[in-house]
This record gives sequence, structure tokens and C-alpha cells, in this order.
Amino acid sequence: MQKISSYLYSNRVVVNLDLASSPLEWRIVYQRKVKIYKGFDNVIELDIKNSDQKRIDVSDLTLKCVLMDTFGQEIYTADVVHSSTPGLATFTVPADSVAILDPQFLRYTVYILNEDFSKSPIYGDTQFGVTGMIDLIGSALPQTLAPRVIKTFTYLHDTVTTVQTFYSEAAEVNPPNDIVAEPEINLDIYLSGLSASVKVQITEDLVVSTATSWTTLETFNVGTSDTFISKNYGILANYTKDKVWLRVTYVRADNNTGKIDKVLVRL
Repeated sequence: MQKISSYLYSNRVVVNLDLASSPLEWRIVYQRKVKIYKGFDNVIELDIKNSDQKRIDVSDLTLKCVLMDTFGQEIYTADVVHSSTPGLATFTVPADSVAILDPQFLRYTVYILNEDFSKSPIYGDTQFGVTGMIDLIGSALPQTLAPRVIKTFTYLHDTVTTVQTFYSEAAEVNPPNDIVAEPEINLDIYLSGLSASVKVQITEDLVVSTATSWTTLETFNVGTSDTFISKNYGILANYTKDKVWLRVTYVRADNNTGKIDKVLVRL
């Protein structure tokens, strides 16, 4: 029998407020890496100490923690909340603040926001290191697949009929791992001044080429007043797991110059 051990305890980080007289034998060489998870409001506890490695009451200070990506861009700045225990404080990284990020290593800095709005660092180790590392981990909870985005349309001009047909790039619509028993496709179509006949097409071909055979799921008309159209295709629309690729085509009405700006394809 396999045993799974579970633990409920604080995600605690030790930080140092003053290093002026830090004894050599007490020096922390590195700060441990923090792990946070997408889909949760992650609470991180700060254990704030002085150069003697003793907790120090900083409840009269305004503390902030800023999260940055690997390029140094700000993601979220959290208010640090003092606890009833001197030297212990917490800050929260809301789920929404990291929802659109891919799993990656983030950086964080804790600082004092002074009354004149200047900032003073709180050190993450005794080597005067200011920034710490946060490992942002995904797939800890069930997630919705990110939409496929179609933005590129190319046209083919029929010299005989003079009809100009616009073809989108192909988006993969084969649900991974066959988890969903009855798959659906949801399309969000954004338009600008387009008057046209639009087709949504799908194929079972594994590779898209000029020889690909496309099946039309639906043909519908749009007018210049239409700026957004939502479509849903499921079993009744002849969409199955065997279908691999989807594209959108349209033929403009005479003298129309509108376009489809983008299509979001959700599984």
C-alpha cells in the first residue's frame, strides 16, 4: 500500500531588517525558494528578524512585497499584514494575479514604504541579497485549456469568377488525452465592418496542406453592424474527437472592406 503524507503549515520565509552587525557565524548563505500554485490564493508568511536573528516588532512600518517575472516586470504588489506575534507577518498572492502566467520562476522583494514614499529594502539573506525566488507551479487544480487564437487570414482570388475568399490559419481542435466524452468547440468571432458569407470548416487530416479535405460545419452571414458572434459546435454539429483542425473562411459582399479581427477557439 502506498502512503501519502500531507502537511498543513505556513509557507514561511525568514527576512532580515538590519544587517549592520550581523555576526559571521549566524549568516544565512541563501534564502529558500518559495513555491506557489496557480488556482489558489497563496499566503506567504514572513519571519522578520534583526542582525541577532531575533524577531523584531515592525508593526509600525508599512511593508510591501512586489512580485516580478524573470524580466523584472511587475506582476503584483501585495500589502504585508502584521500578525499579533511581533516579527511575523503575511502577504497573499491572489489566484487572479498569476492566472494568465505560464509556470515559471518569479522574483519577489519585500520593502518598507516610508512616509515620503521612498522604499527601503528588507534583506532576504545575510549576504545583503534583496530578491528571493518563487516557483510558480501550474496544474495543481483542474484547468481550462487556453483558447487557440486565430488572427491570420490570407486570401485567394479566383480570376474566373473574381471571387476573393479569405482563409484563416488552422487551429488544432483535438482535445488532449480524450478526457471529454462529448467534445465541444466554442468560437468567439470578433469582426470589424464585415459583410460576408462565413464558413466554419473542420478536417480529420493529421497535417494541413493544400490537399486537405475540409468539411463545413456551418455557413452563416454577417453584417457590418456585427462586431461579435459566438458559436458552439458539438456532437449534433458533426464534431467528434477524430476532427483535428479547424479554420474559418469568408467571402466579402461587393464593395465591402471589413474583416475578421480574430477568432478565439475554446475546447
